[in-house]
Amino acid sequence: MTEKIKCGFEYGRDNYLVNICRGKKVLHIGACDAPYTLQKFKNNLLLHAKLSKVSREILGIDIDKDAIEFLSQKGYDNIVYYNMDNLGDLEFKPEVIVFGETIEHLTNPGRALENIKKITNDECELLISTPNAFYIMNFFNSIRKKEEAHEDHKVLFSYQTLKQLLESKSFEIAETTYTFLDRKDGGCKKQVFKKIMSKFPVLAETLIFRCKG
Repeated sequence: MTEKIKCGFEYGRDNYLVNICRGKKVLHIGACDAPYTLQKFKNNLLLHAKLSKVSREILGIDIDKDAIEFLSQKGYDNIVYYNMDNLGDLEFKPEVIVFGETIEHLTNPGRALENIKKITNDECELLISTPNAFYIMNFFNSIRKKEEAHEDHKVLFSYQTLKQLLESKSFEIAETTYTFLDRKDGGCKKQVFKKIMSKFPVLAETLIFRCKG
């Protein structure tokens, strides 16, 4: 099956997510960004901190107790320990669900989407981001017989495989965007690289789907 990809491009993931969440009631799944919580907090790169500044109300959930405690000590008391399997019992009713760089860590991503579906309705949006299987650096690495991956990643998605998974769980895809993760080392070379990638968005680092429940 061959499908034409209709997509946009953003230079940074976080600004895209922040702008959608501005003034909204947000559920942030995987809010601690463990195991990089401390590093991202020190470098002002923690997505949950950015979302907390702009959302009308936010609840973060995570299963890393140490990271939750660390962020609580830093003033973020809006993150709780919660297993995704229990989402159907969650009393918090969000307008936006942010599920960023988390699905690739799961052994059963389909079940995770089924659990998210339990708390969505026609008015609730799901923002899901994940590493792009067709990121251009993956191909350069393969030429050198190398592969770079997070030590905890279980799956890797392309546009079509994630789209098909989402649609199989009855999510309606409203928008597809390719982008890059925000990092501290954003020098001139990186900016030039992103500018080039804006012409070839399907080869960018990160894939985002904006969906209706």
